[in-house]
Amino acid sequence: MTAVLFAHVVAAIALTAQAPAPPATTPARVTTMRDTTEIAALRAAWREALELDVPSEILTAGAWVEREVSVDPELTALYARALHASGEDERARKLLTRGESAPLVLAAARIALDADEIARAAKLLTIAEGPTAGTPRFPDESECWLLLGRAKARAGQTSRAESNLAEFVKRAPWHVEAPQAWFLLVDAARARGDAAEAQRRESTRAKSAEWHAFYRARRVQVRASPAEPLPRYGLAQLWFAAGEFTSARREVERALELDARFCRGLELDAEIARRLGELERARLGCAAALACDAELVEVHLTLARLARDAGESQTAAQHLERYRRLGGTREP
Repeated sequence: MTAVLFAHVVAAIALTAQAPAPPATTPARVTTMRDTTEIAALRAAWREALELDVPSEILTAGAWVEREVSVDPELTALYARALHASGEDERARKLLTRGESAPLVLAAARIALDADEIARAAKLLTIAEGPTAGTPRFPDESECWLLLGRAKARAGQTSRAESNLAEFVKRAPWHVEAPQAWFLLVDAARARGDAAEAQRRESTRAKSAEWHAFYRARRVQVRASPAEPLPRYGLAQLWFAAGEFTSARREVERALELDARFCRGLELDAEIARRLGELERARLGCAAALACDAELVEVHLTLARLARDAGESQTAAQHLERYRRLGGTREP
């Protein structure tokens, strides 16, 4: 995400201090034109608000959704989900009749599942006729696989639920609802008597749940201290540990936008570059990190690895020795 888009996200979150949501009877009017950057920022901010259980932010910032026509479908769906989370089901369902696009249908299926309308949810989520009847209606949307899996599980169709949920975690391993999907997959393995697979899945579920607990905590910290680089650095470390180096870079760059002299951020950025195969950027990043703080530890491990991979064994040994003297314990 670019710095411009990030600024728009911050602005979108800040809108929560504005006017309250309008009554459902407010007449529609012509849509205000919003550029793609603003729409993307609102989507990101509203998704985060739902994931952090603060739907009131969306209802405040998005009061215009019910007044306007031709609103972005994903924003409409997110606003409807916020209404639903706030007990305004009638208004939510009404909004979701504005079209048949994937975001609107998936949001409607979520509401149906919450209302125990299992058959309706399954109907919304599957193709009704033809050779592909019964398959996911929106196969390119990972959320469709998740919701259909949940619907099948609720209907007692364990085998079908398992295949849909397995596809979901394959497509979206870091989705906020991945731990719940793994929970259902554990049950499915147990139901067919595969104790070993159930144990493996339970281990994955526990790791996923732990990761998401930290991820949630770090995002709450970012919101509490938006001008501080450390919470962003914490997010970067989480993504780095998950092997998601592009996402890790996004967060460390945000930290460095807040403080260009955030030395640990420079250090981590250099190792991310090395992991991504950007060797020159990694070397320059190491130099910048050491210029920022000569006592950094991990940067010497990055330098040792760079030298080793370049066939410079003596230089690698020197950096590794320095790394050990500073208290580093990991292997290169």
